[in-house]
Amino acid sequence: MSFDQKKHDVDLKTLRHLDNIPALALRALPVIEKLQSVSAAAANLGVSQPAVSRAITTLEKHLGVPVLRRGRWPMALTEEGTRMAELARREAVLVDDALKDIEDARRLRTGTVRIGSFGASASTRILPNLIVQFSKFCSNVVIEVREIADVDMPKALHDGVVDVALFVEPEDETFEVILIATDHLVALMPERGTSEPIDVSADGLSKHPFVMTKGGSEPLVRRWFAKSGHVPDVRHEALQISSILAFVRAGLGVSVIAELALPDSITGVRLARLTPPAPRQVVLARARSTPRTPAADVFWGFIEKYSA
Repeated sequence: MSFDQKKHDVDLKTLRHLDNIPALALRALPVIEKLQSVSAAAANLGVSQPAVSRAITTLEKHLGVPVLRRGRWPMALTEEGTRMAELARREAVLVDDALKDIEDARRLRTGTVRIGSFGASASTRILPNLIVQFSKFCSNVVIEVREIADVDMPKALHDGVVDVALFVEPEDETFEVILIATDHLVALMPERGTSEPIDVSADGLSKHPFVMTKGGSEPLVRRWFAKSGHVPDVRHEALQISSILAFVRAGLGVSVIAELALPDSITGVRLARLTPPAPRQVVLARARSTPRTPAADVFWGFIEKYSA
């Protein structure tokens, strides 16, 4: 296999099936990427520069592609090298998590539960109360929340980066789910003398400039318009709820977002109910095949009873 062949999508499963992959190469790649030098990376790791170079060469022979862009300064990784560095960092996170779980057990603590959260709706409106209620039930379990993009959440669950996760209506049958809340999409319009709720349709909203959320609700928003045969006139795109509210408040457009993502208090913006309604289900999910810790099982059992 030559270095001129097509790039390979190397993943951790591939690595685990290759013999004699030097651990030093995997440790070194993220450091080389940061310091842009093999010799500086070697010094940082406390090993010799030739040892790092040999390990990198061995890795490249196994992969059949270069991981370093040689002959240029500062040193940079190839696309494949960047991918390998990312995987090495992910592996390090998983190892650290495993060691922490072992240390918790050694100290007779009941463990840690890592919860994935998809953003404002979950982190501000749902998780705080769930965590408070669970802590009253089992105060020795440590809860850690990690905000992860919706599209990355399934992989985070399958890879064991998080034990459980809150996200919206997963269609993947490899997950067990508990319904936590039913949210609704709502329209945001500039306030015009009154803040009383009104009903709006896709036809009505499509006649105004539109501010599209780039958060997890975007696919739901587009599907809601499509069901009525309309397409929003997207003039602006924003990731932050505060940005969307500012654009709408300034009269630069209307928008549609998840109601639970809204802050407790908003001014200068009028809420409108969608016709037809657009509900979305927020669930707690866990992967059926991923090994579970006792602490994660206790948390899951509590949420089952709490949400019943």
